[in-house]
Amino acid sequence: MRQPENRRPLSCDDGIGAVYGPAMPSSAAVHPGDVDAVVFDMGGVLVVPAPGAIARIVADVGVVLDFDDHAARRAHYAGVAALTARLVDGPLSEADRSVWSNYDEAYFLALGLTGARLEAAVEARQAHRAVGDSADVWTHVLEDNRAAFHAIAERRAVAVVTNNNGTAIEQCRDMGFCQIGPGPLASVAAIVDSTVVGIAKPDPRIFAPAIEALGTEPARTLYVGDTVHADVHGARAAGMPVVQLDPFDHHADHDHWRLPDLVALRDHLA
Repeated sequence: MRQPENRRPLSCDDGIGAVYGPAMPSSAAVHPGDVDAVVFDMGGVLVVPAPGAIARIVADVGVVLDFDDHAARRAHYAGVAALTARLVDGPLSEADRSVWSNYDEAYFLALGLTGARLEAAVEARQAHRAVGDSADVWTHVLEDNRAAFHAIAERRAVAVVTNNNGTAIEQCRDMGFCQIGPGPLASVAAIVDSTVVGIAKPDPRIFAPAIEALGTEPARTLYVGDTVHADVHGARAAGMPVVQLDPFDHHADHDHWRLPDLVALRDHLA
């Protein structure tokens, strides 16, 4: 789960369903036979901000929101596109809370807020980041992606690498995704949390513990994320192939492999 907006800077290299849109042409895709293992991000891949939590935050400033799963997805990925525009070619880091105002503005615009209501919602979300942890926000499970994650874990060795707040292992368990080693959920080789290891994406060193636990080569270990600045750039720097989940086709002008969801990735790997 992504919660870097209120974490301390962890590295000098910090930057940061259903099928909704087309995948990149097959020429950009990694051949299934070249993938020995898959490593997953959390935020934007397994979970997005919970509608109820966001509604409670903005209710404090008199803004009423009531939105469903589809709107929650659309808002998150609109926010990711705004982060791409702000961070992908610039010196700023997602550890700088100010860049998250770009995410928030795009997020709330996608939910139909404008004018004073938009400004109030963005300010409320920024204030919430400043005073507390975001673990209560990043809890809306993408159910189709969770099911596809479990299916992929049955066919490939898997791990998790996430910019997080130190509780990724508990989150993976409590939200029904996985545990390290044997257990009732999908078994993963490692759950690497940026706060625990003291390194955050896009620093390529954060991927090393997962690669070591998997016993694979980086070039044959696929990373799945939702951002360009942290996930695509970080995985490439680590020598890993990468696919971005981009269900609303916000990054059509980029040259990397994109898919709409983990369902599409499950089918591709099968």
